Amino acid sequence: MYKSAFVSVKLKKSKFIRSLITFMVFLLCAFMIIIVSCRMLDDGVENGATREESGGASEGEGDDTENGEKLDVAITLWDCLDPKGRLALMDTIDDFMVENSHVEIETEHFRSQEELEDRFEAASLAGAGPEIILLDFDGLQRLVPGIVVKEITGETVSGIDYSLFLDGLVEISEYNGRNYIVPFRSSDFMVFYYNKDIVEEPPYEFEEVIEYCKEANIPGENIYGFLLNSNDADWIIPFIGGYGDWVVDYGYGSLTLDNEATVKTMEFLDYIYNEEKILPSNIEYEEINGLFKSGSAHMIIDNISQLGEYEGADIRVGVAKIPRVWQGSRNPTPLISGLGFMVNVNCYGNELEAAGSLIGYMLDEEVQAEWTLRTDTFPALISMDGNDIFAGDELKYEAFQQAKICRGRPYEKIIMAIRNALRDNALGVISQDILPADAAVKIQEDALRLRSGSISVEEEAETGETNENQ
Repeated sequence: MYKSAFVSVKLKKSKFIRSLITFMVFLLCAFMIIIVSCRMLDDGVENGATREESGGASEGEGDDTENGEKLDVAITLWDCLDPKGRLALMDTIDDFMVENSHVEIETEHFRSQEELEDRFEAASLAGAGPEIILLDFDGLQRLVPGIVVKEITGETVSGIDYSLFLDGLVEISEYNGRNYIVPFRSSDFMVFYYNKDIVEEPPYEFEEVIEYCKEANIPGENIYGFLLNSNDADWIIPFIGGYGDWVVDYGYGSLTLDNEATVKTMEFLDYIYNEEKILPSNIEYEEINGLFKSGSAHMIIDNISQLGEYEGADIRVGVAKIPRVWQGSRNPTPLISGLGFMVNVNCYGNELEAAGSLIGYMLDEEVQAEWTLRTDTFPALISMDGNDIFAGDELKYEAFQQAKICRGRPYEKIIMAIRNALRDNALGVISQDILPADAAVKIQEDALRLRSGSISVEEEAETGETNENQ
């Protein structure tokens, strides 16, 4: 019995020792885990502080340096420019890289804006794509809702100030009250052309145009003092602005055609076509263009893109702002568009800093002047009319004065609805099928229906033709 008790005590003692050893091993393991965790936490804090100091992976200024010099950085720009613009872009980028040797810029050219937008949107959504794209302002409405481009602020482009740009371009740079595109070039706007061999000074107001036509018109010989392309709404829209209102609210994207300015515009058309009868109502653009180049039409309104063609004709062409509206106090305000820069939402750090630097460089007055010489576009900066580039070019100077009072061209879906509704009802006023006040109401109604898709452009055109034939 004694022996049995001794064995029992010995077994209990052995179990106790094993338990004690197991417990000590557990404590040792726990202690090691705590030490390793603390070291990892310290390293993380230290590395985080280092990243914060150097600009890191956040949307900072990317101020990394090595031995006092900026680190090399590569960015990519996509464009869909015409040949003149493409050549100017290549030379400007080369000049920028000479002055900023740490930046390497690659470019890719696309045949159309639609192709560029498709590729860019897909790439950006996948976390890739170029840092910058250069495209028409219509790209804003396509890309901003997809959350693939950055809002333009002082952090995106250092020192950006939208008050320095043409008002019309600023109007179409915003989406829901925020800027997403940096205006670079202006283009595609109407101006007043006149034959300097016949008209010594451009008229100041449309009352002068009307009086001139009364004396100069010889319809039997196809000679006219002034011709207006009433078959295209882009020739009519500016007068709504001249009468103090507009066709759209940019902030809300709503149509605003049913206003007193639209009524006055319709009354103006009725007056010159039906009361004074100084303009032919059935003349097409091609005929107007030909009559002006031959000297038979003394004054017209046309797009600035036609300047080269008219300079090449056998006339001394002059350019001016469209004269002040009939019975009004303001000049008409044509539509305007152009080119701008957008920044990829995936662009951060050193790449963002380099992208912002390139955009800032492109807005320099010397670059803006060079592009005015080499391309068929105009500056985006208001102050450029004081630049020497315009000192020896009266035509471009006067055209830029018109650009400064233009209004931004709404994006495609809205402007197409406006154009079709306005054209058809303006023709109805000219043919005396509808009164000016009634036309203004119907223009708004038709534009809303066209925009919503409840009526097609073809159906609206058929309705217009029916009204004309009645």
